[in-house]
Amino acid sequence: MPRKELGEILREADLITPSQLTEALSLQRTYGERLASVLVRQHILTEKFAVTYLGRQLGVPHVDLSKTEIELSLLDIVPLELCERHLVFPVRVEATRLQVAMADPLDRALISEIEFKTGVRLAPLIALESAVKNAVAEARRALKSGQRTVTPNVQRPREGAPEPAPPPPEPEELKPLPIVPLEEKERAVFETLAGSPLRQVPIPAALRVPAVEEVQTVLAVDDDPAVLQLMEHVLQSRKYRVVTARSGREALAKVREVTPDLVVLDGMLPEVHGFEICRQLKTSERFRHIPVIMVSAIHTGWRFAADVKERYGADDYLEKPFEASELLRRVEALLVRAPAVSPSSEAAARQQLKEGVVALKQERLDDAVASFSRGLAIDQFNDLLHYYLALAYEKKGMVFHAIDHYERAVHITPDFYDAITALATLYQKQEFWRKAVEMWEMALTATRDEAVRARIKDHLLSLL
Repeated sequence: MPRKELGEILREADLITPSQLTEALSLQRTYGERLASVLVRQHILTEKFAVTYLGRQLGVPHVDLSKTEIELSLLDIVPLELCERHLVFPVRVEATRLQVAMADPLDRALISEIEFKTGVRLAPLIALESAVKNAVAEARRALKSGQRTVTPNVQRPREGAPEPAPPPPEPEELKPLPIVPLEEKERAVFETLAGSPLRQVPIPAALRVPAVEEVQTVLAVDDDPAVLQLMEHVLQSRKYRVVTARSGREALAKVREVTPDLVVLDGMLPEVHGFEICRQLKTSERFRHIPVIMVSAIHTGWRFAADVKERYGADDYLEKPFEASELLRRVEALLVRAPAVSPSSEAAARQQLKEGVVALKQERLDDAVASFSRGLAIDQFNDLLHYYLALAYEKKGMVFHAIDHYERAVHITPDFYDAITALATLYQKQEFWRKAVEMWEMALTATRDEAVRARIKDHLLSLL
């Protein structure tokens, strides 16, 4: 069955108007880019939402280049000429791999070619085609002016390109608020990749880059830098790849980002309690396979250890201070018997997200709540499932249920601008003024758009 074009999908879902689609299609000739990129330039979609859906639909990590500060020294590894020719851009070094933004991250032949030319292993991230082109252009200008970093923003128009259409006027009923709320059509877009399918191209042995040794990943979480450094040193001595976090919120983000093979988790953490993180992991279909070793200096004794294992699902419990050899023994014992993750779990969560958004758009609110709830039973760390469930509850008038799930989305993704502003608006409507101010202040740090920042500052002054 032929795949539908993106414009057809958006029109059938009533997410864009016929005139918006016609204008975007005509501007494709001007920009020379895919439809999704043009819609982002026109402020009909946001880059974050477009690229997030792309990544989740294809099962590829995504990157929003407009919110990413990039060291230009990385262009010494992947030259600018190569970036421009292949629509790629280096983002950061993570462990033994170079993360690279790509317009088509499923092009295995291209990945192998770049690995051969650069001599490094790549971790491909999906990015909008327009965002990659813009990153190349801004990097070229930045290098000429002697800058060391660049934060490319595709919604700043290129020189010589027509100005994007201004955002729609604020609805009358929202006049008292200076922040233009995100429109529904920006909240529910599912996009297909207009690029080549996955190709398995054999690479001659003489050209094949030696693979980095496949190692198991351990996430070490502790708010004490000395303890964290000790765990990192001990685990790396046995060739484990170690990812670290110093707060509960950072730990949740790292779990979603790298899906570690094992977690060593301090019980007392700022922001989100370590025991609560363990409980969430062990009640999540997507992450319950990950062994968790809880660590604590406060709660001691075999009875407490038994309670933690029974109540929160921890696989092991280690008291501080601990011997390095004992930590290694516990880690190795759990990794030997760790079960494999079901490859279908993430796909099932994405399917529930899709079905829920369709129901939400059709005002079938109970069906939407049911779909998002089923998705969260699979993956409690999915920020979009929490966000859309909050939207559904908000439409049903269940304000405090909505607040709860907006809060969870923000805990998982602290710069989730749309969840933050939705939360701020709800707190304000409920006259929780201090919480509203706190959320608008968070929104200030979550956006780089100076016009939006100015409106938020004006609004904060009116609240204070």
